[in-house]
Amino acid sequence: MTAAPSGSDAYNFAVSLARQGQRPAASAAERKAQQRVAARFRRVGLRVGYERFQVPGKGRSRDVIGIRDSAADCLVIAMAHADSVPPSPGAHDNASGVGTLVAMARSLATDPEPACDVWLVATGAEERPYTKTPDHLGASALVARLRRTNRLKDVKLALSLDEVGRGSRFDLHSTAAAPRDDVEQRILDAGGNRVKWVKDPQGEGNSDHRELARAGAPAAKLGVPSEPCRHTACDTPDRLQRTAFTRVLRIVWPLLRTWR
Repeated sequence: MTAAPSGSDAYNFAVSLARQGQRPAASAAERKAQQRVAARFRRVGLRVGYERFQVPGKGRSRDVIGIRDSAADCLVIAMAHADSVPPSPGAHDNASGVGTLVAMARSLATDPEPACDVWLVATGAEERPYTKTPDHLGASALVARLRRTNRLKDVKLALSLDEVGRGSRFDLHSTAAAPRDDVEQRILDAGGNRVKWVKDPQGEGNSDHRELARAGAPAAKLGVPSEPCRHTACDTPDRLQRTAFTRVLRIVWPLLRTWR
């Protein structure tokens, strides 16, 4: 049986990432963070892909994709943005999500047979307050890759993990009119009383799931109900809670490997 991902691994990676300081989109710090993610993906045995794109007025960014293929044609995506808004070191927003991806990578690589292809995506340039663009650029680049490779139709779930490193309860955001049986309800059932569904305005949403939903993919975001230190200098690694990573992994990992 495949070993479950470790909450301690997720916590330790997130803390280490945040201790390196702020990671603005298209910066050397963002690139260094994503290089660390790519190295971890490779080390555990995932195939690594990149989707590079321009951030207007700031330079180039990229998505780092850890790929596990299956015998099926379906595709499941878990994503977390690697950038932060200066001056924030972005511990909760969103080293926590990236740490969760990294913790799942080893289990995914050693899983005998996931139900669908799985992509773990550390997106770049998500933070619109910094990029000053209307869209989450890394997620838009991911949509472009899916279209170019004719995989958009295969996506069964695109789940953004954004601010998952504190607290004991999570909100599940999506633009659906009501929880869909084969999307939101499955996540709600997995989370029990720890997860509550929140409807985003149609076509909107403040994370990478927004661009996937606009492209027609079943997409949602899992994160804490509120984050008072979002985009500020107080979003420091000492605020992260090891137990929160364990909780979110218990919800997300079984879904990721069995979703079809």
